[in-house]
Amino acid sequence: MIAGPQARIVAPDCYTGRMELPVDRIVETLRGVPPPAFGPEEICARLKGVLLDPRTLAPYLHFANKRYTRNLIYRDEIFELLALCWEPHTESPIHNHSGQLCWLSVQRGALRLDNYRSLDGPGPGDGIRLVPNGGIERAGLGVLDLQQGENGIHRVSNPFDERAVSLHVYSRPFDICLAYDPVAKTSREMRLVYHSVGGKLVGRRVEHRQ
Repeated sequence: MIAGPQARIVAPDCYTGRMELPVDRIVETLRGVPPPAFGPEEICARLKGVLLDPRTLAPYLHFANKRYTRNLIYRDEIFELLALCWEPHTESPIHNHSGQLCWLSVQRGALRLDNYRSLDGPGPGDGIRLVPNGGIERAGLGVLDLQQGENGIHRVSNPFDERAVSLHVYSRPFDICLAYDPVAKTSREMRLVYHSVGGKLVGRRVEHRQ
């Protein structure tokens, strides 16, 4: 397990500290954090070892064929809470977090986390060179990752044969980030969309069930 200087990856201590909470409880917990304290140390402490009750998480889990989905659970001006659903062999673009904080907690299955560092600033623009900056090849149940700072650039993927689910906290919420093409050496704005909001599919999106 290797973490870059702008990221932190915390493995659960043999799952001995695992706590199973309903979704509404984790929302309540995060809402109870005063805005000035909504930072890396405080939120890491509140998320470490937390697994959501699968029965209360299930209404927010919507999968789509051959891609991952972003499912909004809760949002206010301080933070948003999402469940991301990963079909096998799907991946996100390499992206940043618009200078905001991002916590990722693996709730089901396993994910690969690849961190990057830009040699030419975040962009957008051309001539943006990325270099690997650590990560973890297989982040299993309960692993907690924090992305922060200008070089909070990563790609999340599910190269495995089983579905995965990750819980994400973004503070503050953002609707546009930068996506990177390391071959073309470009960085372009990418608008983020939800597959579902409050458990309901957005527009005419199609759910893929097994």
